[in-house]
Amino acid sequence: MRNQGVDNTLALSISRRGARILVALFAGFLFVAPVDAQDGEVIVELDRERIYEGESVRYRVFLSRFDQPAEPELVGFDAFVVQQAGTQQVNSSSIRIINGRRQQVTRRGIIYEYLLTPQKTGQIPIPAPIVKVDGEPVPSKSVTLTVVPAEEQDIAVLDMTSSHTVVYPMQPFDITLKIFIKPIPEPESDHDPLSVQNPLVQLTLPWAEDEALVAGIVPKIPGERWLDAMRNRSGGFSINGRESSRSPFGSFGGFFSDLAEGFRPTPKRVRRADASGRRLEYWEYTLTRTFVANKVGEYSFGPATVKGSFGVRVDTRGQLEGEAAYAFAKPVIVRVKDVPTEGRPESYTGAIGRFEIGADVSPQTAKVGDPVTLTLWLRGQGTLENVLAPKLDGIANFDKHFKIYEATEETRDDSREFTYSLRPKSVDASEIPSIPISYFDVDRESFVTLQTDPIPISVTAADRMASGEIAMATPQSPESASIEARAEGIFANVTDLRELRDETVHPDRWFLSLGALTGLFFIVAMVAQRVQRFQSDTSLQRRRTAAADARRRLRAATSLAEEGDTRRGAEAISEALIGLVADATNTPYGVLTSTDAARRLRELKIADETVRRVQEVMQTCDDARYGAAGEAMKELPNLAEAVLEDLIRAMKKQRLLS
Repeated sequence: MRNQGVDNTLALSISRRGARILVALFAGFLFVAPVDAQDGEVIVELDRERIYEGESVRYRVFLSRFDQPAEPELVGFDAFVVQQAGTQQVNSSSIRIINGRRQQVTRRGIIYEYLLTPQKTGQIPIPAPIVKVDGEPVPSKSVTLTVVPAEEQDIAVLDMTSSHTVVYPMQPFDITLKIFIKPIPEPESDHDPLSVQNPLVQLTLPWAEDEALVAGIVPKIPGERWLDAMRNRSGGFSINGRESSRSPFGSFGGFFSDLAEGFRPTPKRVRRADASGRRLEYWEYTLTRTFVANKVGEYSFGPATVKGSFGVRVDTRGQLEGEAAYAFAKPVIVRVKDVPTEGRPESYTGAIGRFEIGADVSPQTAKVGDPVTLTLWLRGQGTLENVLAPKLDGIANFDKHFKIYEATEETRDDSREFTYSLRPKSVDASEIPSIPISYFDVDRESFVTLQTDPIPISVTAADRMASGEIAMATPQSPESASIEARAEGIFANVTDLRELRDETVHPDRWFLSLGALTGLFFIVAMVAQRVQRFQSDTSLQRRRTAAADARRRLRAATSLAEEGDTRRGAEAISEALIGLVADATNTPYGVLTSTDAARRLRELKIADETVRRVQEVMQTCDDARYGAAGEAMKELPNLAEAVLEDLIRAMKKQRLLS
């Protein structure tokens, strides 16, 4: 963000050296309009003035010191795909020095942020936003964005396609990105290019995250679950700036170093020509997501970009050398059109795809007025979620012979079931008639009507009770507690229900039960709140598992040292101790150095003797990394284990670990 404490007046009064510093502070941002005006103003900002073809730029419009500003209108932005990226309220103060005097300036307003994706290359003017206050336009200025075309190269090549260019609502379609990466030169050509280098290759893929999808597009698999399937412990892609996670043992950078965990689909080898015409076995990485559209319209997916350093040659010392490459794939367009109304049968209820149907009745023998369950199912490939239950009362003679109750609907994998409750009206109901259901076949682009087979049922007359089957009783007084009975049943003329059971109310039992239920409710609520708090508090989870994680890392590090890998073993031992400090303080991995870790321990009031021993172990580790540890390395694993346990005990005493 820009420096709010400096303006043009200051720029005239400071030294040339100060002016150069001022220019450096403004590098990377473009502001059009002064910030010290007393009236409301419009400030335009780009996060970058120069981008590659296929990349996007953040465009911010700051409406400063307006009481009730209207949202800006972006007119004439035809050269860009425009996406809203949110708003932000600003209310802050800063100190300025003007002509040697300190002044406090309040910055108040609202920032509207947009994501602009250019549709062409070159110098592209961005028109001034239209901002009106009380119906009157407020002056603003345009800016210019430079879009650099991607250079021709054969190191990384992208190809993005769609399984369908035209689909119907709720019809699945696949968006696929294939990334071809040139093989590493001999003798390392069998190594996966993404497994030998740091940092990770940057992949920008708008449709990889659910939050970036436009309204009307729904993924079949949630984005997090889709990404989880590609997590890899040894390199890969950073997708939209996200890494799977960072290795707890750090990273040295460069080729064949310890790698951050990225996202890497399983690759395969394919032969294709490079720039010189040679046919090489490129590495192909394929990313595919399945979507459905629930609204008619035209949808754009992309563009996709790849940026990174790739191993392309081996120097005279046998070391792999890298070369930066940038590649992009243009967006693909998918058009969603509605199911035609012409020729649409009355039995069409929303199914799109290819299906078969069936029906079952239970029981098939009933009496007039008895409930009968009819289950109708639709099964196949296609869209079923929005399919409605067929209207049975529109079928000939169905409502004449049966009383029909509203159906329940349920989707199970590749089928959808409709369950109706029916009651036969007369003994003339001899079968469940054939039921038609229509669906739209997307391959034929036509409607198909299917019919269930008629199902025979047997309906008999309802039972009637003869007068002799009704038990009678002699009159009794209401106070009598005895009940006369016959083999035929309870007397029919008992009118006072108190004669049948004791209905005395016991309020003490009710209050006792109510109190028990209330106590149980509070116990369950407290347990649920505690579980929810633990699951949502990542820092608490890290502290709870910190000790076990540190011991696990130390065991892995000790194994490396015992196998003779002194450098990596020492590095891992140091990282086990630093990782424990990071977990206890909720600090990201890879941020703390050994000096930082020791400083944090002192800030946490850990005993000086414990901190000193931790520093000694980490210093020995540093010496071992550069071959200066000597005999000390032999005792390092046992010493590190003892120091780690002392540190865990000290942290638990300070309640830093759960």
